[in-house]
Amino acid sequence: MTMPRLILPAELESIGHDRRKLVTLCNRGELIRLRCGVYVSATAWQELRPMQQYGLKVLAFQQLAPRQPVLSHATAALLWGLWVVGTPQRLHVMTEVTTGGRTENGVVRHRGSLAEDLIRCGPFLLTNKLATVIQLIQSLQFPYAVAVCDSSLRVPERKYAFNSFSPAGSEPAPGDPLWQGTYPQGTPLAVKDLVAAAEQLPSKAARVRTLAVIEFSSALSASAGESISRAKLHMFGFPAPVLQKHFTLRDGSDAFVDFWFEELRLAGEFDGKGKYLRDDWGGGLSIQDRVLAEKAREDQIRAQGVGFVRWEWAEMMNRERFIYLLRQAGLRQKAGVRAFGWR
Repeated sequence: MTMPRLILPAELESIGHDRRKLVTLCNRGELIRLRCGVYVSATAWQELRPMQQYGLKVLAFQQLAPRQPVLSHATAALLWGLWVVGTPQRLHVMTEVTTGGRTENGVVRHRGSLAEDLIRCGPFLLTNKLATVIQLIQSLQFPYAVAVCDSSLRVPERKYAFNSFSPAGSEPAPGDPLWQGTYPQGTPLAVKDLVAAAEQLPSKAARVRTLAVIEFSSALSASAGESISRAKLHMFGFPAPVLQKHFTLRDGSDAFVDFWFEELRLAGEFDGKGKYLRDDWGGGLSIQDRVLAEKAREDQIRAQGVGFVRWEWAEMMNRERFIYLLRQAGLRQKAGVRAFGWR
């Protein structure tokens, strides 16, 4: 949907109204104040999804900035469609100040170049895909860094790709920027380019950490939930699975399971709600029919001598519960492995 229009005090003054009227409307609940001096219709705001509301906050910040800000880190990642879990609470921009980054009024400023590795997306200027991924790998915990890196390797889904990126300084291509963290945009990154960028990091600790994530990454992961699950399997000492194992169903159609443990003939599946709720998944079937189709798919795979273990977000995010489910399915941890103390 088209983003609602931002309302500025200067607009009221241009038609002879007192700007204080905006404060009155805000107190009545008819307007939402996004930043000092920038408002939006409360009705239009409530119709937006959290990611879209975040994007409107970025646009409001940009309206007041003395020069066009360079979006970075999680903020840039949402425009790239990288798998950032949840909606960020703060805006992230680059600054050239030499005193390091700082946080003020919900904006985190990170030290970096305002002239290199930039690209334009509609009205926004942001760090390019490679720079954004390297930034996030250094700032996120291992499972979430893996999700971002995995998504950067994936080919965009054509239905959702939009042609709005262009080199900084050139005219933006047509297309509305999409604030989302589900459908990767832009050309997939190459592992060799990620490695080359990681090797240029000034700190040895940063290089080691970043390279560990890159080496673990895979373009076969189909969602953030699958990436985080795979990272946790690794951290908790469980055997590495084969990704996207292929099966042929009775009617000759193809089916793939998220994780495959050959020794146990065990399939592991991350059950995110997205695949049941997405309009593009399930060939136009109702949610009930999608669930039934998924059950029929699993039954046909089970008939080939395959066992299943499934988990949801809540189970994956609970360390003890996730380990219990995996062990109940027959998986065993490596002796002496400690799960990094991570939950």
